[in-house]
Amino acid sequence: MPNLADIPKKIEALRRLSEKDVVYLDDLQKEFRQDLQNFITGETLTFRSGRVAVGRSLFRQWLQKIGTRGFDYEIDFKQ
Repeated sequence: MPNLADIPKKIEALRRLSEKDVVYLDDLQKEFRQDLQNFITGETLTFRSGRVAVGRSLFRQWLQKIGTRGFDYEIDFKQ
């Protein structure tokens, strides 16, 4: 189970990724992939070296969405 205190660190890692020209879908931590995939549905994506590439602008739009509306994040409270 992810620790809730780790979420700000993970958000900071996303911000650092946004500085790249191209972000590959598999660069994201597993917790964020589904939310990004839902956000980019219908957008034009490219493949580079056999990997799904998300452009800087689209990735930053997604980060802005996280800042304003949040993201889907499953937390298992059972231990």
